[in-house]
Amino acid sequence: MKKTAALLLALLLVLALQPTQAASRREPQLTLLMMQPDDTAQLDGEGLTWHSKHEEVAAVSQEGLVTALSAGYTLIQGLNAKGEVRLRCEVQVGESPVPEQVQEVIDQAILAWEQADHAAFPKYNLYTQWFNPAAKNGFGWCGAFVGYFYDEAGVEMNPEYRASKAPPLADGALFAVRQASQTKLFEGFESRDRLSHIPRPGYYIIYGRRGSTPYTHVGLVTQVAYRGDGVYLLETVEGNLNARIRRYRYLYDSLAQRKDRNISALPQEEQTQPELFRYQYVDNFYINVFGQTWY
Repeated sequence: MKKTAALLLALLLVLALQPTQAASRREPQLTLLMMQPDDTAQLDGEGLTWHSKHEEVAAVSQEGLVTALSAGYTLIQGLNAKGEVRLRCEVQVGESPVPEQVQEVIDQAILAWEQADHAAFPKYNLYTQWFNPAAKNGFGWCGAFVGYFYDEAGVEMNPEYRASKAPPLADGALFAVRQASQTKLFEGFESRDRLSHIPRPGYYIIYGRRGSTPYTHVGLVTQVAYRGDGVYLLETVEGNLNARIRRYRYLYDSLAQRKDRNISALPQEEQTQPELFRYQYVDNFYINVFGQTWY
């Protein structure tokens, strides 16, 4: 076994989770690990009891030693004596292939960008009609843009996602939320413990805006390349930016000291496809979290 803490293939980051509950409740710490099979990493949480959601992906001892076993994603939690989650560790081991339906979503969303040819959409358009045909005056359709293609690909979008009677969701099963509101999309993914800070193709991106709401805009991850030290090259396709569909290519720093500064431009010499991508992202936006449509 290799100590990935020493190699830093593990991205061991401790930061506060975005507040989602009452302000008086202490939030768990978040740790991100990028590992390869047989790698190990030590979690720091004195007095905690450890549990891995998928032990076949990565197991954890009661001393907090994580051992990566096979490609995939798992969530490791450290619980205190009261059974409260005090540390949340997301672990990505190796790479898993993008599911066929998710790839279809990506391909069709990019095709829609191509067919739009940079033209502005009216307030009442294909995406607003999909979510609410009665909304003749339109609404912010960034979330509906992504949801439309998940619906078209045949991914079940159960409207009871937030209710106590919501049907169970199989581990890693395809999941999307039939919503257009950024906040309700966040709540939908949160309700099924499908929020992540590790990007994968086909994930929803939930953006925040500095000085404003943490649920400002929604986009779709189309491609991911890990560059080391917690930095990812992301490609995205996004609706309703200046009433248009746009594609972006930028760097996301999951280890950023300030979460609201975690997006940066590629070096100038890498900005080689201006006909496809915008390389300067929207001012004051940052990545809040990703909605896991699969893992």
